[in-house]
Amino acid sequence: MTRLQPQMHNPVTGDHIAFLSSPLSGEGDVLRFRCTLPPRGAGAPLHVHDSMTETLAVEHGVLAVELGNGQTRLLAAGDTIAIAPGTPHGFRNPTDAPVVFVTTADPGEGLETFLRGMYALAAAGETDAAGMPRDPRALGELLHRGNLVMPGIPRIIQRAALGLLRFAARLTGADRRLERMARAS
Repeated sequence: MTRLQPQMHNPVTGDHIAFLSSPLSGEGDVLRFRCTLPPRGAGAPLHVHDSMTETLAVEHGVLAVELGNGQTRLLAAGDTIAIAPGTPHGFRNPTDAPVVFVTTADPGEGLETFLRGMYALAAAGETDAAGMPRDPRALGELLHRGNLVMPGIPRIIQRAALGLLRFAARLTGADRRLERMARAS
């Protein structure tokens, strides 16, 4: 298996990722990466992983972790939070200084595919100012592969919408294009 790029930069959001272990490069099932969010970086909106445990460990700075119960935890250097499957969560940098944290995701292949795809689309100029894909087919494909669910939207509606978007992506070859872009990023 070919080792993929060990680092990525999102030119739209300013985020930076350095992979410490990469399932897509054949380094086991667990994804580990060091993420740097710029000052006031938006990070990730509230979302759920149905079958993935995610751990965030802050190395430098402050990370605000929003939990689905309306609670926000501020994590500083040395703090860690483990997020069980099914737990709504999101994170951001609430300060005027960068925050550096290590994410561990198990299993991690889906999240790595999602991240590589999102960063590749941003590098290609195919996202909006918030870093979201302009092509809904790409977004549908990435959300599915990343095992990401948005809270507040009924699951049956999300599944139906993602199914249609993924069908359109397969029909038009957008899924294969996205795969090539993600592996090249």
